[in-house]
Amino acid sequence: MALMDIQEISRQIKQNCDISDAQYWGFHSICGLLMRLRELFQHEHTCRPWDPAPPEDVSRWITAREALWQDLEGQSLKEIVIEGRKYDPFDVDGLNSILGPLGYVYGSGFGTFNKPQFFLGRLHERREVYDYVIHSVGEELCRDLSLHPALLQGRCIYIRHDALVMLIWDRFQAIKSRQCGSVLEEVFRRYGIGREAEPSEGLFLSLEKIIQAASDLFILHEIGEAFEDDLADEWLDIIGRGCDKYSELYLRGTKDLIADTSDMGPLRTIFREENENLLLLYVALLDGIRKDLFPEMMDAFREFRETQEWSLIEDARKAGYRKAVDLRNTVISYWRDKADIAGLPAILRDYIGAKNR
Repeated sequence: MALMDIQEISRQIKQNCDISDAQYWGFHSICGLLMRLRELFQHEHTCRPWDPAPPEDVSRWITAREALWQDLEGQSLKEIVIEGRKYDPFDVDGLNSILGPLGYVYGSGFGTFNKPQFFLGRLHERREVYDYVIHSVGEELCRDLSLHPALLQGRCIYIRHDALVMLIWDRFQAIKSRQCGSVLEEVFRRYGIGREAEPSEGLFLSLEKIIQAASDLFILHEIGEAFEDDLADEWLDIIGRGCDKYSELYLRGTKDLIADTSDMGPLRTIFREENENLLLLYVALLDGIRKDLFPEMMDAFREFRETQEWSLIEDARKAGYRKAVDLRNTVISYWRDKADIAGLPAILRDYIGAKNR
């Protein structure tokens, strides 16, 4: 397939990216939206993370993007046409059967707030882990505002290098501005990177080691999620019923915690291998919601730092798993009985508050 054909396919996929963004940009906070816009600007202008982005250029680009969103507001997602054949934008298998042999990989799915997300990238590597096929996505030709590092579809896992670069770079910036805890700083220090390091090609090469470790974490997370799929359809149906932001974020956090603490998830592997570097990275990347849901891990980690007793981590994993599964079952039981989306926030607040007291 000629280069121009790939460019045309990329253009079609990008149109769906823009349509999705036009419909869902308002779900983000102002700060969150500006951060995502800046990242998308860097992507579309092939900037490295440390390349300066002139404020006036970013401002003009944002103004143009907002105008584009106004034009696209209300439009439906488009089919992807390749050599006269039409593909649904969520037909990942069909599109990848065409793009894969050419060295490209396509991904689509639904993210936070049920936002459609799409990307097209170069296929860096394809390998199997357990019974799962891992697609490592290199340079991305196009994407939407969403930038999730990993995506699970069936038994296929997509790991996005561009997203991991931005994730780790943001954490490095937090270290330099002293907006982070000592655990994250130690993660970088263990890879030979101090807060005084200046942006450079050499620094970026050093960051690649952390990026690879983060990739391993996300792969194990997605495997854990795939393994814990007994009630996944029902759980996602609840999320898709239009619950409030608080409820959706906690429902997704519960699903993530089940994956993390699964027998096939990252914490089990960390314990089995006694991999302290990966444990530090896991703790450093715990976000606010998973911290709320999983205080056992932070308590165990603090004690582990003093004793080096790995059984503390395993005990915390098991406790977190039991609690997350219990919360999931409580929500599903409530939903089967009441099917009242308006009552869901109270169920979550009462359960989480009682368990964390």
